[in-house]
Amino acid sequence: FLCKAAGADIPTANGVTVEEFSGVHPAGNVGTHIHFLEPVSRDHVVWTVGYQDVVAIGKLFTQGKLSVERIVAVVGPVVTKPALLRTRLGAKVSDLLKGLTETAGNRVITGSVWNGRTVEGALDYLGRYSNQITVLEQGDKREFMGWAVPGANQFSVLSVFTSALNSAKKFSFSTTTNGSERAMLPVGQFERLMPMDILPTQLLRAIVTGDIVTAMDLGVLELDEEDLALCTFACPGKYEYGPILRDNLTRIEREA
Repeated sequence: FLCKAAGADIPTANGVTVEEFSGVHPAGNVGTHIHFLEPVSRDHVVWTVGYQDVVAIGKLFTQGKLSVERIVAVVGPVVTKPALLRTRLGAKVSDLLKGLTETAGNRVITGSVWNGRTVEGALDYLGRYSNQITVLEQGDKREFMGWAVPGANQFSVLSVFTSALNSAKKFSFSTTTNGSERAMLPVGQFERLMPMDILPTQLLRAIVTGDIVTAMDLGVLELDEEDLALCTFACPGKYEYGPILRDNLTRIEREA
């Protein structure tokens, strides 16, 4: 399958089935595409390849050279000069950001905010599958009695703040979670955000408790960290579902 945005003019070839996906994130996630086109299971494996890797493979066969060139976007609310950069796999991220943003007091991520990796120390390099570099303000400031304010400048998935009265309002997000871990509250937010035909609340409870049998019955093998990123973002309990999912998948690989 060749998956593309609706209306995108992308060359194709004989024997390639073209499928279009439209809408907001996660319409572009490869996990969403696989779920609707070729669902995976314990006995059925699906492989994916990104468009830049397709170009690299083509150059390998036509030119006999291994291409490590990549185009990456530099984005984020604190980036003063958003840009598309032509660089190489494994490039030093701090060098790529020179003149585009300040890194002091900010968190630099190779990849997206949904499934990226923090760039620091020995990990100051472009990730293997990263198509962007994201820079966010380090959210280490605490607001006094923040839970009691009306939230005119705070975002909420459930529209519990007064900011919901202005649907056109844009927010400058930071790394703060606006609270600490607490009990998981299933109030319908996961069902609103999950595009796949699964039961997200029940699945999340299964992986949090380590019930891999129930998790497999509910479709955990169709997911990776990126597919649960929105659930992490919207969770009132501040759970990090990506690492929890990976722990469960590792257990399934070892035990099931």
